[in-house]
Amino acid sequence: MRRISILVFLLVVFSAAFSFVIQPFGLFGNVELVRHDLTALIKVVPFVEFELGQNILTLDNINALLNEEQVNINESAFADALANGFKLSAPISLGTYLNLKLGALRLVPYVRVDGNISLELPKTFAELLVEDTLIDHTYNDTKEDFLNASIMANGGIALLLGDFYVAGNAFVPVLFSDPSQTMMTVSYTSSSTPAYAELNGVGKIRAYSLVSLNDVRTGNIDGLMDELNHFENYGLSVEIGYGNDNFGVAVRNIVITPAKAWYAFEVTGDGKVTYTAQGTDITFEATYSISEPTVARLLTPASITPPIQITGYFKNDGFIMWGVMGSYWLDGNWAVKGYAGLNIGIARAYYMLGYNQINYSHTIGVGMNLFLLNADLKLTATTNSLLPSSNSTPGIGFALTMSGGL
Repeated sequence: MRRISILVFLLVVFSAAFSFVIQPFGLFGNVELVRHDLTALIKVVPFVEFELGQNILTLDNINALLNEEQVNINESAFADALANGFKLSAPISLGTYLNLKLGALRLVPYVRVDGNISLELPKTFAELLVEDTLIDHTYNDTKEDFLNASIMANGGIALLLGDFYVAGNAFVPVLFSDPSQTMMTVSYTSSSTPAYAELNGVGKIRAYSLVSLNDVRTGNIDGLMDELNHFENYGLSVEIGYGNDNFGVAVRNIVITPAKAWYAFEVTGDGKVTYTAQGTDITFEATYSISEPTVARLLTPASITPPIQITGYFKNDGFIMWGVMGSYWLDGNWAVKGYAGLNIGIARAYYMLGYNQINYSHTIGVGMNLFLLNADLKLTATTNSLLPSSNSTPGIGFALTMSGGL
């Protein structure tokens, strides 16, 4: 009898080893993926993910800055910026979900903060830095929505039955930029007689939040809790999806009620660079100013609606594991990822390649499955080119997901 019990236990552990805490491309593209986190009754799963991608500084220039050496400003170093403008992206996601298995039904309550902050400066910046300019000529460029912030706090519950799920979600804006009020203007003018050149830049950022960012900065917990207790300001959305062991699709952010943001955050800045020459007397001056950030409560709240997101995945979890996943937002953003690796049950290792309109991401991931405690770690290097080189513009990223329970 004892041998039978031990054998049954070993079979359970062995068969369970071929499930895993998380798929390499993450969970919240499709909640059906939580079926792979090895939950027999209940598990708690905290997670965090961050990535930074940019096309502004090359690896050689980053090394030069760190070593206090000369930074190369030429067409080779700024090739991508000349074609697309200076760009930077910083997506982030962190939170916790609970997986409760009740027979064929799974309940997945969760809280998470996720979103992205991206920067896109006019191409004129790069052109004026490295390309030839005409004397006695004026250059102008204006870029709206040059800084895009879309960070939301979410809480809800998903119900999974078989291969289908539906989720109800409440959301509030942590930081949501106003594209029509966030802009930058760049101008350049020059003359031959007298020898003179002037570069001007003026920018403004305006964003909204449910809570006062002054309360966040000063740690005013009472003020924050007072705002968060007004549930009538929360937005409501639903999410529906289908997923099995190999294929899945989901539609997210189907907004029923927009969120209300009562606070506006605004900051302005300007800069000026001048060059004058009279004979051998050459003068070069640079000035800039940035206003103190202002936070004001609005008389009428701003209505915040995140764009609908459509996701899909196709994967195989055998000994040689592989998968692809894509996301498309109705505001025009999109991202794709693909991975391949080895799965030996209690451990797996994989390589993942991704692209998000700004940079490529190269990720090495490892996971361990210890039944009661699982973990998945991803380390990412980003670059503006598929194959990194000395003129590539690097970034970093990481993701960690852990799971504990039965």
